[in-house]
Amino acid sequence: MAKRLICLLCLCFASFVALATPLDDAIADLDGGRYEQAAAKLKPLAEAGDAVAQHRLSILYFYGHGVPEDENAALSWAMKSANNGLADGMFFVANIYVFGDTVPVEADDPDLEAAKWYHEAASREHADAQYSLGLMFLAGKGVIQSQEEAMKWIQRAADQGHAGAKNFLGTGGHAGAK
Repeated sequence: MAKRLICLLCLCFASFVALATPLDDAIADLDGGRYEQAAAKLKPLAEAGDAVAQHRLSILYFYGHGVPEDENAALSWAMKSANNGLADGMFFVANIYVFGDTVPVEADDPDLEAAKWYHEAASREHADAQYSLGLMFLAGKGVIQSQEEAMKWIQRAADQGHAGAKNFLGTGGHAGAK
């Protein structure tokens, strides 16, 4: 009886493992710090049009994990992901324009590009993008400076539980906060 139970459990586990997709395998490699293996698995998926694979590959190129560091390649993959409708991809495109070294220098107006992509992601309820867009409105970077517009976006992020937005608004979970 015990052998049958062990055999049944092994078959169930094997079935579960067989259900893992190539993207799941690549993400498991990412999570495990096996960046070269992850990149090798992500690239064909990204080339086939998988927006999540494109996004994850863009991050690897931006930071040079498992592939040579290359901001232009990172931007290219992030743009593909964004153009495929992935809000995380849109957010990362904006971040490349804000935090990159070479891409912002090559752009006519990197702040405008960042604001545009933060807005695209924020409009899709991406809390990090909402908060970042709010900060851009506060600073008048890439957009007209507007405290009212800034607070609107920061509040939307806070409403989704974004810790930075909640802390900014003073509602970061302290006693008596809303």
